[in-house]
Amino acid sequence: MFKVGKSNEIPDLRKKSPLFDIKAIDVQSCMVILVITGVILFSILCVAGAPNSNYPAGF
Repeated sequence: MFKVGKSNEIPDLRKKSPLFDIKAIDVQSCMVILVITGVILFSILCVAGAPNSNYPAGF
């Protein structure tokens, strides 16, 4: 006969792999990403801080 209830299956207790491997991250690629992000943020701040035509020149 077949069992109708829950099966008493042994749980998998092996070590789970992490979502991302920190050892696989290269320092050079990380620095390139940081430099590009810094340049983009700096350019946005320069444009946001520059005077625009909505205010008078002496203000």
